[in-house]
This record gives sequence, structure tokens and C-alpha cells, in this order.
Amino acid sequence: MRRYLLVLIGLLPVTFGAPWLKAQEPLTLHECVEIALQSNKDIQAAWHQQQKYVYEMKSLRANFYPSISASFTGLYSTLEKSRTFDVATPTGQFIANRLQQRLPWLITPDIRQQIASSLVSELTPLNPTIDYRVGMVLIGNINLTQPLFMGGRIMTGYEMGKLGVRMAELGEKLTREETIVAVQEAYLLMAKAKELQKVAVQYDSLLVRLSHDVESARRHGMASGNDLMKVQVKMTDARLKVTQAFNGVRLARMNLCQVMGLSLDTPIEINEDELDETDFLADPLATTMDRTESRLLEMKTRLAEQQVKLERAAMMPEVGVSLNGTLLDGMQVKGEKLLDQDLVLNAAISVKIPIFSGGKTRNKILAAKEELARQQLEEKSLREKMNLDLRKRADELEEAGLEFQMKRQNLQQSEENLRISRKAYQVGNQTLSDLLTAQLLWQQSFADFVEAKFEQNIKYVMWQKAAGKIDY
Repeated sequence: MRRYLLVLIGLLPVTFGAPWLKAQEPLTLHECVEIALQSNKDIQAAWHQQQKYVYEMKSLRANFYPSISASFTGLYSTLEKSRTFDVATPTGQFIANRLQQRLPWLITPDIRQQIASSLVSELTPLNPTIDYRVGMVLIGNINLTQPLFMGGRIMTGYEMGKLGVRMAELGEKLTREETIVAVQEAYLLMAKAKELQKVAVQYDSLLVRLSHDVESARRHGMASGNDLMKVQVKMTDARLKVTQAFNGVRLARMNLCQVMGLSLDTPIEINEDELDETDFLADPLATTMDRTESRLLEMKTRLAEQQVKLERAAMMPEVGVSLNGTLLDGMQVKGEKLLDQDLVLNAAISVKIPIFSGGKTRNKILAAKEELARQQLEEKSLREKMNLDLRKRADELEEAGLEFQMKRQNLQQSEENLRISRKAYQVGNQTLSDLLTAQLLWQQSFADFVEAKFEQNIKYVMWQKAAGKIDY
């Protein structure tokens, strides 16, 4: 009676083991995948990585447009001075020297000196005096710069930015696919564990019923105590299998919770009815071109090609144009503004032609070409490996399908054998050992059938991944 209670408790939903948790509807495979996609940290990180490349691409696109900047400066200074400029001395000496040059026979050096001194003293009152004060000075500036030709560097950088965005999108998709595959596998493993649990419980129930029959027969003198002990030994083994099955379900549930991003002790149940006994077939026309990894390889090769163009652009001339406007206001000279909102416009065109860099640019181009060649070889090698993987997964799926059919036939035969053995034992045409052997064979065939059934499902998921057909 105690064993029956243990078996019944083991088959009850986990939520009854924790009264504070509410019972919930069994989750379908699609619902488990949706939960995992929403809670998976790697997918969230991949999304942020994708957004980063989107903003970087937009930043590179801005290089096509002119850049406009403005600045404003306000200066206040208490500097205030008055300065007199000596104009009389150089003017008087200049006039005296020219007179001596024109009339050398008349004007001697002494006379020239007298004339210069006289002129200086007459002109001294005319020396200008400038009074100036800095005060508040305002300077406003606006600048526009437009690259006209950069050797293809801007266009190449923008193309590399778009490739980076596409690769980030594929990286997120790959993470989603890996999550979906992991959830499908964990879901199938939990469904298999629950099926094996049912097999173990049914086998234990058969032995319990047989034990009652043998006990009744022993009381009526139709069976020996040795027969009862044989059944009890098998019951001990069956009890161990039931315990192992319960533990397997618990571990499978924890594994599914972990993959879904939930707490390991979350009391989830799955909907086993949606998993049919279907013979899965691999599409012979499937290729690896639809795999996300294949597209990523293509993007990496294209990125290496763009890197060669980017390095080659360093050998091309660069042409740019800039416009500048400056507004000046402030500073007083002789009581009047020296700068009265004066606007100064400037335009410039610049041309930069690389002539010699000691082989630096050339070697960078050669290095980029070597990286391109390496990436092309790596892409070819990985594509071959993916094709081998696809062929391997198709063969494994075919073998799993054949094994499933064989195990299904074995189960049907063992069920029929058990039915015949039970009838033969009841009429006394077969020994108890033969009946126990038939039950054990049925239990093993049933367990093998369950293993083959879910192995075929898992192999099909692996083939879908190899063929790039994971889509939710």
C-alpha cells in the first residue's frame, strides 16, 4: 500500500508539493520557446550589439554631409591706454635726405642736419596720439566643411558599417536559433523522461499485481514461497527504476527551466500530447545556404574585401572645401568702435596628395589582401564542414527512423509475447520465471521504444539546424 501511495504522489503535478504555488496549464513547445526568447540574456545582449552597429552605421553615413560648427567668444578687458606715434623724426630726416640728393652742391651734410632738425621740431606737434580701450569684444564664427573626394574612404566606410549591421542581425538570429534548439532538445528530454517514468510505473504495477496473484496462489497451495521471493526481487529492481525515473523527470525539468531562463525550481509542466509518433524525413534538396552561419561567412568575406578598398583609399588624393564667416564687434579707438559688427567671409579648398610613406600604405594593402585570402579559404573550409555536418545529420535521422520502426515492432511483439505468457501462466502451461522474463522483456522493449521515439525527434531538430530550417 505504501508503494502505491509513493507512485501516486510521484505522478501528481509538482505544484501540489508546494502549496503556495498555483497550478498552471501544461506548456506547449511553442510557449516554452517564446518564454526562452523573452528571457534569454544572450539574445538581449545580441540585440544591444545590433543597435550599436546601427548607430555606428548612421555615424558613418553622416560623413557624406557637410559639417557645420559655430562658436562665440565674448571678451571683456579693462585695458585702456593712450599712445603717441613719432611721425615727425622720420619725415624730417627723409625730406632732408632727398634735398641733399637733389642739390648736393648746395646742401652740405651740416646743412642737411640743420634742415632735418628744423623739420622735426616743426612737425612734432603733428605726431598722432591714439587713445584706445578694449572693453567688451564679441567674436562670432561659423564654419562649414564639405569633403569632395576622399579616395572612396567615406563610401567604403559606410559599406563596412552596413555590413556590420547585417552581421549583428545575423548574430542575433544565430543566438535565437541556438536558444530554440536548446529549448526543443530540453523539452524533448523532459517528455522522454516522463514517458520513461510511466513505463517504470506500469512495470512496477504489473509486478505488484503479479505479487498479489502469487501470494494468493501460495495461500491456496498452488505456488511456493520461492515463487513469491522471485517476484519480490523483481519488485525491488522495479522500485529502483521508478526512483530513477522520478529523478530523471526532476533533472529534465530543471534543465528545461535553466534553458528557458527560469529559476531551477519553477514548477512547470509540459503538454506531451502534441508530440506524435511521426516518421521524420530529411529533405534531399536541402542545402547549407540557408544556414545563418553560412550568411555570416559571406558577410565576413565581403567585410575583408571592403577592408582592402579602405586601405587602398589611403593612396588616393583628398579634396575638401570649407567656408568660414566671422563677425567681430567691439574695441574703441579715439572714442569710436574699431569693430562695428564687421563680417569677414573666407573660402578655402584643400587638396592633399600622398607622395611617400616609406611603404606603410602599400604594406597595409598587402596585409588586407592576405586577410581576404585567409577569410576566403576559411569560408570554403567551413562550408565543406557544414555540408559534411548536413550529410551526417541526414544519415543520423534516417538511422533513427529505422531504429524507431524496429523498436516499435519489438514493442508490439513483446506486448503479444507478454499477453500469451500471462495466459499460459494462468492455465499452468508456463512457469513464473517465464512470465517474469516476458514482463522484463516488455519493460525493456517499451523503454527502448521511448528512447528511439524521442531520439528521432532530437535528430530531426539537429538536422533542421544543420539545414538552416530553424524558424519561430
